[in-house]
Amino acid sequence: MKLKVLTAVAATVFLSAFTISTSEKDLVGSWKIDDSSVNKVVKLVIEKAVEANPAVEDQINAQKDMIVTMIKGVRLNIKADHTYETVSPQGTKTGKWTLAADGKAIDFTKEDGSIRKDAVLESSATRLKVINGDMKDTVVYVHP
Repeated sequence: MKLKVLTAVAATVFLSAFTISTSEKDLVGSWKIDDSSVNKVVKLVIEKAVEANPAVEDQINAQKDMIVTMIKGVRLNIKADHTYETVSPQGTKTGKWTLAADGKAIDFTKEDGSIRKDAVLESSATRLKVINGDMKDTVVYVHP
């Protein structure tokens, strides 16, 4: 039974690798984190904050509602000139982006020169599902 399930999963992953067709045209625009991903992103933000400041874990957890509001307000603006900006209550961060030739990855080069590579799982003109290279987890974006 386990072998059948494993085989089915492997076949699905293999076949889905050929169905993603991301175009630059579909990426351009303003994106927000979809409500289905907000709690996951909030959890990861809290974990990173606690890891950096373990002594104030209770205070960080007490700010969860504020963090949810902040995450819901974040916008990723991908521009046709291959620049992007992430706008949040903490300010705006800019950089450059490139789409891999096969359309299966987006590289975001940040202001400091570091690169975040997101794997594209699904894309359309209205929805973008990626494995965020920094968070190592799936995030869904939609147009606000």
